[in-house]
Amino acid sequence: MLRLSARAQKTAVVSALAIGLVVSTASQAVAAKPSGGKTPTNPPLTLTSETVQWNPNVSIRSCLTEDDYDQRNFSGSLSGSYSTSYQLCDYNTDGYTAGGIGLESDVQVVGQLSDLTVTAPDGTVHHAVATGQSTYKGVTSYRYSVCYVPRYYTSTDTGSDPLPGGSWQLSVSGQLSSVSWTTNALMTDVNYQQSYCPTSEQNLAP
Repeated sequence: MLRLSARAQKTAVVSALAIGLVVSTASQAVAAKPSGGKTPTNPPLTLTSETVQWNPNVSIRSCLTEDDYDQRNFSGSLSGSYSTSYQLCDYNTDGYTAGGIGLESDVQVVGQLSDLTVTAPDGTVHHAVATGQSTYKGVTSYRYSVCYVPRYYTSTDTGSDPLPGGSWQLSVSGQLSSVSWTTNALMTDVNYQQSYCPTSEQNLAP
């Protein structure tokens, strides 16, 4: 059984920020790439920061497993598509599973969003759900989120059935004059799923 309390999740995030593990595009090899479409007038979408925390009890660093944390922030404009990927651990290959790690992504955009997706190694895709909009000085921005998470039990806040190991692709596409995009690979316990995942993409059992 996999377990991470909401308090432990918050502690992991605070610890990551406290030790300042913010990695720039130049110093961290991130599988992110723009493709297609015309060149936007505004600065193109790019990775602006990354915060990483590794489980200190696990030596492997080539994939994500129980209690690891990796958040990436992107901003700019987009005409076409942009993607980034996370490598989750596979027991047969790495000796570890992904544990309670799930994928969550959210975006705030000005313009026409085509899609925001999380794609599993087997090609299964979860698509974004609209979560709200706001208008400031006559400009309306739209918010969307998407999740792909392992099952957690609400009665015990424990998880089961880790996500498959391998490369997970997160992508955003559209004609967007402004994009603020965040991707997360982290422990998606009951509280996290209820707070950040669309109801249709939560994976909760009694």
